Amino acid sequence: MPDHNQNKSLMTDLSITELGSALAEMGEPRFRLAQVMKWLYQKRIASFDEMTNVSKKSREKIAGRFALKKPAVRCCLESSGGDAVKFGLEPMGNTADRHVIECVLLFDGKRRTACVSSQLGCGLGCTFCETAKLGFIRNLSLAEIMGQLLVINDYLESKKDHLLTNIVFMGMGEALFNFEAVRAAIEIITSDNGLVLAPWRITISTAGVVPSIEKLAAAGLGVQLAISLNHYSNEKRDALMPINRKYPIEKVIDAARNFAHTNKHGVTFEYVVLEGENDTPEAVNALVKMLHGLRCKINLIPLNAAGGVAAAGGAQDTRRIAAFAQALFDRGIVATVRKSRGRDICGACGQLAGRLRKADRYA
Repeated sequence: MPDHNQNKSLMTDLSITELGSALAEMGEPRFRLAQVMKWLYQKRIASFDEMTNVSKKSREKIAGRFALKKPAVRCCLESSGGDAVKFGLEPMGNTADRHVIECVLLFDGKRRTACVSSQLGCGLGCTFCETAKLGFIRNLSLAEIMGQLLVINDYLESKKDHLLTNIVFMGMGEALFNFEAVRAAIEIITSDNGLVLAPWRITISTAGVVPSIEKLAAAGLGVQLAISLNHYSNEKRDALMPINRKYPIEKVIDAARNFAHTNKHGVTFEYVVLEGENDTPEAVNALVKMLHGLRCKINLIPLNAAGGVAAAGGAQDTRRIAAFAQALFDRGIVATVRKSRGRDICGACGQLAGRLRKADRYA
């Protein structure tokens, strides 16, 4: 039987403005936009027939023009500690089957956080990240970004749990390289007719692409920003993160200062701890000097088993990381230590590989 949805646009691939315009072109009243959005993002319907407060005639018009589809779940892995779930989702574009979109649900008390991917693969080549091994494949569509959130909320509801409270764009890819799709997603996430989350509950992570940070600041979306810093030395950061050769630490810090002026939450610097290399007294002194006067905090991340850097090291001393955090705090810098969730399912920071692996039971 032919797939009659094949040539139709996905309704979840439209921004709020685009969806409103499309409905208006079909002669629908202005209030229809709110109704449709609530069915799509709050009820997470699988069929237009479920839109019970929309007339049958309108439903038929909408179904004649648009398709309704969520990403197929290839795999759902629950961590042994019950603190994370990793999803492997079928891409909705023309991408080879060997790739999957990976996203992670994280549990922390009453917080339910979605770690969302914005790209398939990543072209930045950070040595501590599995996603970098794929290289850049393509940007994810708006439907693929929102699809991750719909699937995760479906999962939470199936477990009779409450829905997402926080979203971090820290999955596969450089979110700010897919700016328009990410911005459209944020507008839906924060809409009263969408996921109804406050902007400050959304964090966008970047490797330090200065023009994109400036663009995000100018957009005034009210979201939080996390910048992967990872070292105090340009020479060492060049080796860890090739993007540093184009946007060195000094330019990244300047962009962070400018962003902090536009955002009451300041900036978070993500800092993957490399034992004996970037957690020394010299590092403390350099970071204190570098970040003086900047409203920020440093989130220290234990190195997970991924990438060439991790392959050379063993288990990290948690006491050493805690001591590094305390040394920074004693010098006036707020420093937290991230609890790595989902390591056993390769769902922690730097572990998303975006490809079929028998160990993950995607096949």
